[in-house]
Amino acid sequence: MSKYINLNRIEFVITGTCNGRCKHCSVDNERVANDGGINKDAAVNAVKKLAKKYSIDSVMTFGGEPLLYADTVCEIHAAARHCGISKRQLITNGYFSKDESRIKEVARSLCEAGVSDILLSIDAFHQEFIPLEPVIIFAEAILEYGEMSLQVHPAWVVNENNENPYNEETKRLLKIFTDKSISASDGNNIFPSGAALKHLGEYFSPPEKIDLSVLCGSLPYTSRLDEIDCFGINPNGDVRLCSISIGNIYNSDILEIVENYNPFKNPATKALLDGGINALLCYAEEQGINTDISDCRSACGVCRRIMTALEKEQS
Repeated sequence: MSKYINLNRIEFVITGTCNGRCKHCSVDNERVANDGGINKDAAVNAVKKLAKKYSIDSVMTFGGEPLLYADTVCEIHAAARHCGISKRQLITNGYFSKDESRIKEVARSLCEAGVSDILLSIDAFHQEFIPLEPVIIFAEAILEYGEMSLQVHPAWVVNENNENPYNEETKRLLKIFTDKSISASDGNNIFPSGAALKHLGEYFSPPEKIDLSVLCGSLPYTSRLDEIDCFGINPNGDVRLCSISIGNIYNSDILEIVENYNPFKNPATKALLDGGINALLCYAEEQGINTDISDCRSACGVCRRIMTALEKEQS
């Protein structure tokens, strides 16, 4: 295996398809065309093979709305449980059917598959599009059928204590669930990108000058590309490390992808690791790629913008 990867967590984006157009989404708010969802057999195979080589302690499934492909979610988590992976997490908005029997059937299946933690996205933004009644039926069924952690997981504008109409509505919605003894997580503070920047820009401070000297992995919630402990697998099969793809599980064996990973063989990631964002910018310019980064809000945003441009150029 690659000396640059010591994996302990796998994240599966089950689908990019969503049943909402939430104002706070970090991607644009246009609906993603039905992508068919991740290939179930390929995803399960990846879990089993990686668990034999690494001490994986966490698998997460999310989307889009993952429960539009509930059978796939269940099979991935069942495989994770079989492999002894202790934390098996699902993020969902809880709306995938209006049929009460189907809702309860999926809830039972998730419990039987061994999902250990469910984060239920409830806030002013989701409920603009997601009806509350089927979500409540789903939450109550989870409590009835399973012994798992269930929390509502809100998104806050600026932060939970900021006084604005969105946060007030979110608090009202959360109380409906906490009154049913369903606790709320701390949630997350909305990051100004994609639809969030377009629709909620007035709530965010003007961007400060971005420090482009920062090195890869130096910002919170990031890891260096030569010290990988988590990666994601997308519906199209791409294995993603932060802003780059290192292979595709539909075209190559997952263990070969991992074994062949060397960020110092890719001139773009080598530049990033050796010299930070500034060096990556210089490399892109040498390739004739001049990327507009004027609307980026962070060094990570700049990196993603440049890497995306490089991938398009090389595809």
